[in-house]
Amino acid sequence: MLRGTLVPLVTPFLGAAVDADSYADHIERMLAGGVGGLVVGGIVGEGPTLAPAELVRLVHIAVAVANRRVPVIAATGTHCTATTIQATQAAADAGAAAALLVTPYYNKPSQEGLFRHVEAVAKACPLPLALHNVPQRTNLSLAPATLRRLVELPGLFALLDEDDSPSRSAALAQVCAERLWRIAPSGQAAFAPGLRPPRACLAPLANIDPRLCASLWAKRLSGRVEEEARLAAALIRLQQALDLAPEPAGLKYAVSLVNPLFGHQPRLPLTEPDADCAAAIRAALAGLARAHECLHSEFM
Repeated sequence: MLRGTLVPLVTPFLGAAVDADSYADHIERMLAGGVGGLVVGGIVGEGPTLAPAELVRLVHIAVAVANRRVPVIAATGTHCTATTIQATQAAADAGAAAALLVTPYYNKPSQEGLFRHVEAVAKACPLPLALHNVPQRTNLSLAPATLRRLVELPGLFALLDEDDSPSRSAALAQVCAERLWRIAPSGQAAFAPGLRPPRACLAPLANIDPRLCASLWAKRLSGRVEEEARLAAALIRLQQALDLAPEPAGLKYAVSLVNPLFGHQPRLPLTEPDADCAAAIRAALAGLARAHECLHSEFM
């Protein structure tokens, strides 16, 4: 189901409301750039600040614009099992192809609690489920033993794991090889040359330059290591600039520079990037232009 570059969509706002027209236009730009899937309402999309009705509306827009060209994945995970079930069912009714469930945050459940949370969602909702393990945001991590239990649940098909503990890699590789598709996490590691590619890559930077991110992924899959490394260097520099502000404030600012019709204002408690971060982002975008020149020269 999920292949290629998946873009976790940023959400434009017009005052206090979602800017539906800008969102639809942004999605068309992503599709024209060759992304393989759309993720709606995640951290990059400021999901924690979205009202339930806003998330459903965004899924409706994404499904309508995509028109079956690529799958739409709704980020429906919360720190409450009942709320997660409601959001996942609503996303299914809105036409999403799958749901992305982050491990519950803030209340720090036990491993048994994590298992029962996902089990309840899987039993209650018809959507295929992908798990998102991101301990730097939730302050807990899915243990490999828990994941081994979870893979027996109906509907669970993929894992996006951002726990980079060295001792974890081998155990997860075995579990994923048996039952789960693996999605490469966001950040610099997702673009680092020399890594064996998983089925798909979550690429926040595709919001800025979908074509370059899609080209990088294609080069990785075809083993064109030197070309991949050149493209990766430009994207890593951009990621470093974006990291100077809390995600996705810098990302939204960068999107507004390549698409002036896109509103870059994040919702509180996030604020706009400061002057130093904005300057670093502008400089890094110039590096992307040079990377595009390299891409263009390949076809001359």
